[in-house]
Parts: sequence; structure tokens; C-alpha cells
Amino acid sequence: MKELFFFIKIIVYLIAFAIVTTLFRGMQINGFFTLIAVGVLFALLNAFVKPVLVLLTLPLTVLSFGFFYLFINGFMIWLTSVLLPGFTIASFSTAFWAAIFLSITSGLIELIFLQHYE
Repeated sequence: MKELFFFIKIIVYLIAFAIVTTLFRGMQINGFFTLIAVGVLFALLNAFVKPVLVLLTLPLTVLSFGFFYLFINGFMIWLTSVLLPGFTIASFSTAFWAAIFLSITSGLIELIFLQHYE
């Protein structure tokens, strides 16, 4: 059951990245296969790297009343762009704002997909 949930998360990220990339000029994904790679890598990074970052930066996140968590999300998008050559981001500020829109978009898409999953 966890495998299906992870697969759904990848599909959600694929759709969300496709939408967010069209909204931001500073983001570019070169082709459909790169989009698939972005979705898979971003899901893997969020599953394994992000929890460690959140734990390490917990005091800073608490002191900033959760605002620093947005920087972690932006960092995850930036890290994905560093690891995949076909995915480029102009600046960290683009990654920061894209992370906010990606969170909103993926949350809305998850509402659509996961209401039938449960």
C-alpha cells in the first residue's frame, strides 16, 4: 500500500511541476522524460533528505515560527535542479517562490487523487 501512495506522490509532483514550470520563467524542464525524472527525484529527496534537513534545522524553524520551512522546500527544488541536468532554475528566489506554488498545487492535486485512495 505504501508503494501505491509513493507512486501517487510521484504523479502528483509530475503534474504540479508541469503547472509550476509554466508559471515561472526562471524554471525550465527540457522534455517529458526530464519531467518524469524531476518527479521521481523530488519524491525521493523529499522522502529521504528532507526529514534530515527538517530535524537539523528544527530550532531555526521554531524560532522563525515555521517560516524557515519554506526555505527548506526551496532548497529541495534547487537541489533537484542541481542533480538533474535537464532541469534548470535561474535563482534561489525562483526556487523559493516556486516551492510555495508547488506546495499549493500539489496539495490541491492530492485532494483530488487521494480522496478516492482512502
